[in-house]
Amino acid sequence: MNENQTISEKELLDAIKNLLRKSGQLNKFQAEMRAKVTEILQQRQMSLNPGFKSLGAPKATDEVLLVNELVKEYLEWNGYLYTASVMTSEAAMPTVKRTRTELCAEVGVKDDERSSTLPLLSNIVAAYTERIKRKINRIKKDSH
Repeated sequence: MNENQTISEKELLDAIKNLLRKSGQLNKFQAEMRAKVTEILQQRQMSLNPGFKSLGAPKATDEVLLVNELVKEYLEWNGYLYTASVMTSEAAMPTVKRTRTELCAEVGVKDDERSSTLPLLSNIVAAYTERIKRKINRIKKDSH
């Protein structure tokens, strides 16, 4: 590029944005920013209203925490790391993550070579679907 050619600020910003998008960093920055904004808004709301509980957020029972962990494991398994990060912040999930073994024990799923190739939530849905199919087939068989 010679001295007479100048790049406008907009062109420079567009070029940087495209590089960040191609490298995957843009999504990461956006997710981190959303998570931080959510955290700031929640903290602000709590400081302005001491008894405030996030609207629509269920009480963090053991069941809610388990479901959140399963959803987070599913998101991470599928590479939705930024979504998982925002969810962790928004749901105020514990910083200590339960291991897959702990989650399996809690939901009563045996993890073997085949099942370990999928997220636990997928295994649970597959097992439930298979159980329903067997029930339907048994009903059909009994009615004949």
